[in-house]
Amino acid sequence: MIFPPLRVAATALFCIVCSGASSKEASKMSASDLVSQALETNTELRFYEAEITAAKAGRYTASQLANPELSVEIGRKRINQLDGTPEGDGVVYRAQILQTFDFPSRIALRKAIAERDIALAELGLAQYRAQLANEVRARAGDVILMKRKEAAATSVRKRFEELVAVLVQRDTGSISAKLERRILEASLLTSDRAVTDASVAVAESVASLNALCGRAPDSPMELTGAAAALPSTPTLETLKQDAARSNFELQQKRLQLARQGLKIDLTKSERWGKITFGPYIGGEKNYEKQIEGGLDLGIPLPLWNKNKGNIAAENARQSQAEASLAATLRDIERDLVTHRTAYQAEMDALARWKPETEKEFQTAAEEADQHYRLGAVPVSTYVEMQRQYLEAMSALIETRRNAMKHRMELERLTGAVLK
Repeated sequence: MIFPPLRVAATALFCIVCSGASSKEASKMSASDLVSQALETNTELRFYEAEITAAKAGRYTASQLANPELSVEIGRKRINQLDGTPEGDGVVYRAQILQTFDFPSRIALRKAIAERDIALAELGLAQYRAQLANEVRARAGDVILMKRKEAAATSVRKRFEELVAVLVQRDTGSISAKLERRILEASLLTSDRAVTDASVAVAESVASLNALCGRAPDSPMELTGAAAALPSTPTLETLKQDAARSNFELQQKRLQLARQGLKIDLTKSERWGKITFGPYIGGEKNYEKQIEGGLDLGIPLPLWNKNKGNIAAENARQSQAEASLAATLRDIERDLVTHRTAYQAEMDALARWKPETEKEFQTAAEEADQHYRLGAVPVSTYVEMQRQYLEAMSALIETRRNAMKHRMELERLTGAVLK
């Protein structure tokens, strides 16, 4: 079953255009609240629920008998003597009801195939629910991190703006004062770009999150709590065992392979066709009245058509299913290695950040502002400190975002939440 993609990009673009027009109050929600809301309201869940309903209807159909068939014949009959003289003339008729029966083993096979179809549909729903919850958690963390980046860029821009205003009032006409002001004005323009980029990224993340949760794309949102914690990197062997046990795609491939084996057995049994059985009555009325009745039994003999073509086709499809399962297992192992390595690299980078480092950079940026106003530090040191503060924050946030992205991929591949 092809799992359809989560469609949020178009909604995100729409939100960028219209987010400023919304006057609603932002709703305070945690990531867990958003996951619950998404699982209740996401419209694409109905697609998978309808698949389950259709599969269950197929199971009911698989055990149903065919409708009986009624056939009626009527005509006339004339009997002539040897010299051509009519001896009798009258009506002839025949009526019969035939019921088609299937072999019990064939019905059991059809039921078993229908059961596999239901299991596949239920797996599809479970896979989408897990992926939806995973996506919501990741995007909620993305919103929190991007708002932190926006706040840092806004604070730097505000400091530049205030300083430029002060320097305009204190303009002494000296070349050094003029150059300092130009440096700060250029830095203000640069910080404007950083604030704009961060604001657009926040709007995109909020719009995408709203779309996943079945909310209006321009609904404001205030997330409570911090970004999701990042667990330590599991061993590759643990990840492989989890994937072999609970990866949704592997489970689907195995079910499809088992289903294909049942289809081969069903195709082989169909060489004998179906049995027809039922009563009939017939008679004629001319110079005398005759009535006959009895039972009709019919079964095709597999002399010319032994269903070899269909059996060969189903065997070929089984080979394809086996190859697809092997290829899926190989791809999952490759992706596990790739994303685990990347996740470990991001976690190693985060481990080099002390918990107080972020606060220290923020404090240093504020101190640089205070000491520049007092004349204790040159403009080059001040500007460089603000720029490095922004770059350090961006690096930290991007590292966390990348780690969350690789964690999400590992959880998708294993079908389980990393702990």
